[in-house]
Amino acid sequence: AVVSTQSGHYGRGSNYTGNEDKLTEGGCGTCTEANFNTSICEDCEGDLCNGADNKTTYQCYQDDKAVNCTITTGENCFRARSDYAGNDEALKSGGCGTCAEKKLNTAECQDCKGNLCNVVDKKTTYQCHQGDEVANCTSNTEENCFRARTNYTGNEDKLTEGGCGTCTEANFNTSICEDCKGDLCNGADNKTTYQCYQDDKAVNCTSTTGENCFRARSDYAGNDEALKSGGCGTCAEKKLNTAECQDCK
Repeated sequence: AVVSTQSGHYGRGSNYTGNEDKLTEGGCGTCTEANFNTSICEDCEGDLCNGADNKTTYQCYQDDKAVNCTITTGENCFRARSDYAGNDEALKSGGCGTCAEKKLNTAECQDCKGNLCNVVDKKTTYQCHQGDEVANCTSNTEENCFRARTNYTGNEDKLTEGGCGTCTEANFNTSICEDCKGDLCNGADNKTTYQCYQDDKAVNCTSTTGENCFRARSDYAGNDEALKSGGCGTCAEKKLNTAECQDCK
């Protein structure tokens, strides 16, 4: 018989997939006393507490598939927070256990309790225009799409094509990018077509926010050619000083 002066016992953590016999067999004492890291080993209190019949069997989603989990401390699953935009594959996959057990940052990771509580079908499925294609999108929060503002003249393909999520999530400055809410909201068929004067000539404009034009104020005496030319959009969109620039609709 194995005798210990300690009341605790240890066993492998539910996420452990290694082949260390001493850990998989479990034993007397705590993980620390047995020289095992608590990220792969768990303690419990009480006589024979580390037996399989003391563990809860449940499931969590991992890579959109239900996986079996066993634990003695509760039915915990983890997943990335809805605003997570990083590239930690383990975090994005989700799985059994808590963020703390996985040593994941709670600012990026969230726990939940209960069988399949990190279920992916809690996400909203919708679509956004992306170039000439329609992209499938999922979100835990809202149906957001992004697109380039009407005054954008750059050549960043990802921005001009548009796509799923917000400008912030896509790492674009809101001075050149705009968000919209709703299925396929960033398509050209949602934009208004109108005209503004630019260098005394009518130019075609498109916008989702209104038929806005800008021009220099009548008392403007500066030499900003873009301001003096006027054009599509608002002074704010063009980052022009409203003391020198005025909008019209």
